[in-house]
Amino acid sequence: MTRGAGLRCRLIGVAILASTLLSASIAADQRPYGVPPAYEGALDSLAAINIRNVELQTLHDDLAEPWAFEFLSPDELLVTETRGRLLRVPLAADRPVIEISGLPIIATSQQQTGLLDVALHPQFEQNHRIYFSYAEADPDTGRYYRTQVATARLVGAALEDLRPLLADAPFGWSPSNFGGALEFDGQGRLLITIGDRSEEVLAQRGDRLEGKILRLTDDGAVPAENPFIGDPDIDDRILALGVRNAQGLVRDPETDAVYFAEHGPLGGDEVNRLMPGANYGWPTISYGLAYSTAAVAEGTHAPGMVQPLFYYLPSEAISPLAIYRGAMFPEWHGDLLVGALKGRHVSRLDLDGEVVRSEYPILGEIAARIRDLKIGPDGALHVLTEDGRLLRLVRTEADAPATRSPDGERVYGLVCAGCHDTGAAEAPRLSDACAWRAIATKGWDEVWRNTLSGINAMPERGLCHVCTDAHLEAAARYLLAQGERCTDEL
Repeated sequence: MTRGAGLRCRLIGVAILASTLLSASIAADQRPYGVPPAYEGALDSLAAINIRNVELQTLHDDLAEPWAFEFLSPDELLVTETRGRLLRVPLAADRPVIEISGLPIIATSQQQTGLLDVALHPQFEQNHRIYFSYAEADPDTGRYYRTQVATARLVGAALEDLRPLLADAPFGWSPSNFGGALEFDGQGRLLITIGDRSEEVLAQRGDRLEGKILRLTDDGAVPAENPFIGDPDIDDRILALGVRNAQGLVRDPETDAVYFAEHGPLGGDEVNRLMPGANYGWPTISYGLAYSTAAVAEGTHAPGMVQPLFYYLPSEAISPLAIYRGAMFPEWHGDLLVGALKGRHVSRLDLDGEVVRSEYPILGEIAARIRDLKIGPDGALHVLTEDGRLLRLVRTEADAPATRSPDGERVYGLVCAGCHDTGAAEAPRLSDACAWRAIATKGWDEVWRNTLSGINAMPERGLCHVCTDAHLEAAARYLLAQGERCTDEL
């Protein structure tokens, strides 16, 4: 074997390791071993962004098409189901779920109709008042629908003093694009998203509420500071226009900034910063196409129309929004977490002021449509899925021990394949089963000693100094196991 051949083998190993293992900076005894060192942890999608010590707990798995939730207290939630149920849901499994009575008549016959979002009054602990959105059918035919918002007092398991807030909103033919997201701003004003109801042109019409974001007082009146008061062509309740179907709305409790997430058509889902008086462009501008693949907009930019903070191509059907403020995941401080229905994951937007520095999908392991996201009082991320699960992402002990066994084949592919797949530097090939059976006859102690110290042109530890002994042992035993395929007699 020549010195050059040995060097080539080492360089192949370096190239592989540089692209896959250099980010493995945590202590060796902290790493679980089910996947390659750079991407190992209880949840691979989080390990890939260097969050390994986490656990995804299932709190409930029997809800019926839930849409949204709010914390009533640190140990109890208020949950909506599109089928028309409002529930008090304890976080503890030994307490019963309670259905709340007193809801108005809710249209539930079509796929996107039903009970939608829920929000608590900023002084909920004193007045017990809640707000909820839902699809309402016209009383004459039941074939036309509108987005309605109502408020009531929550008293035990019943609603009292029920009051609709949008009684004069028009009904439309479409059973889709209701919007319905609710949030209170820092001044105690109620923000409401109304979808375009599948009639795109309405989003630019000031005399209609469809395709808008509204701002009302807590009793449904028009705040004096609304931007279009005095404009005869625009409804006083409108805060912003040009919105297709916003189902996510969140206020940053630290900065008071409000963000909303809206569905695009075929592509062009958007996350936007909400600004009074802004026109977000739908359907004049969009990054998506009509479902027929025809152009639905005039382009992506137009004077006087706001560009999104971030947009998605292809569409992921983004819906809920949360902004992370908590102690459990300090790496996410101030970041936006965006739930995806079609995408079936949570999109983490690294928000730096008004700039998104990066986007990364996490929690694809949930494998379900994400309906709502909330940060708990302890900083845990709570996730509501359309298939009826309430999940809680928590951080475990910082020095949690490894819990998964090494994957020898994957470690081999990252560390050893450069030489043993090709036979570089006279290394026995993976495919040469009889060579590995011959090596195995030397006994494990000698094989292990050579793995750690090196032999011939093979460098010490196979050049993988970020590999733990468990990684190396798994790879070595995987190689020796190839000898079982040898049919030659000894």
